[in-house]
Order: sequence, then structure tokens, then C-alpha cells
Amino acid sequence: MPPVYAHDPFLAVQHALAARWLDGPMLLATRACEGWVLIAVGIAWARIVDGRTRGRSLRLAALLGVALVLDGAAVDALKHALHLPRPLAVLGPGAVHVVAEPLRQYSFPSGHSSAAAALAVAAALARGARRAAPLLVLAAVGGISRVYVGAHWTIDVAAGWALGAVLALAVHGAAAAVRLRGGEALPGQAAADVER
Repeated sequence: MPPVYAHDPFLAVQHALAARWLDGPMLLATRACEGWVLIAVGIAWARIVDGRTRGRSLRLAALLGVALVLDGAAVDALKHALHLPRPLAVLGPGAVHVVAEPLRQYSFPSGHSSAAAALAVAAALARGARRAAPLLVLAAVGGISRVYVGAHWTIDVAAGWALGAVLALAVHGAAAAVRLRGGEALPGQAAADVER
């Protein structure tokens, strides 16, 4: 077992949540955190939040898309650089409750968790945590679902959440810098404040 996973509470979490009636909802949560689904969710969320202003909703969707693309590239690079085994490869099929397809390699970090966190944090930074609450809940439940379905260690999920959040902060900061250079007001800031 790689040292990073030696004290991981993966089995404790799986046993604490074990309930056959949760298999379906957890599988649904895990599928909802796949990249292509998150892109659709992000576009729909941007349309709902900024639906009256088409240009504004397109800019928001673009910001979320950049966060997701950057996150996907970072996760892919880390997975291939580290090449760490998944719980099933280390603990065996008798110990791991597997709900989705049996995965054995490229465990760290959890791409589903990272992408969901990138989307949720980018949305919260752009439009506030209250408006982004459904996306934040999806990121939390989606990450837990990755442990539940047997796809990831808990440290993979925590690292994915952290990576996604950091990348969302970076994208938000870059977008804010671009807006300031262009003289555009930031959310909650009067245009006159930008000119000073």
C-alpha cells in the first residue's frame, strides 16, 4: 500500500455509509460530477442566475468553463505523474463495495471531486455562495459518492476538492484582473469606484 493511503479512512467511511438503498442515489451523484455533465450543469446554472442578461450569462458560463477545462488538465497531469492505485487494486474486491465500474489505477486526485469543486467555487466567487448553494451541495455529495462507489480513497477526494477550489480562485482572480484593466465593475462594486 502506498504510504499516502496507509491511514486513509476509506473503509470506515464505506462501512459507515453502507446501505443498499444508497447505491442508486450515490451512483447518480457520481455521474452528476462527470465533466460533460458538469459543463451542462454550469451552463444551465449560469442561464438561471443571469438569464435576463444574455451577455452576462455567457460570460459567467465561459468563466465556469475555463475553470473546468483548467481543472481537467491539472487532474490529468497529476494522475499520470503520480499513477497511484485505487482502493480496489490495494484492498481487493472482497473488501471494497463497488457500485460503478471497477477502477484500479490513476486514483489521485479525484477528478469528479475536483471538477465539481472547481465549478461550485467558481460559481460562488462569481455570484455568491447563496446562489451557488446547489453546486456546493453537489460538490460535497459528489465527492462522498466517489468513496461510496469504491472509486477513490478519502484523501483523493479531499485533494480533489482542494485542487478544484484553488483553480477556481486562480480563474476568478485572473478574470477580476482582466475586468479591472478593462474598467468593468466587479460584482457588488459601483462603476465609479473602478475609475478612481
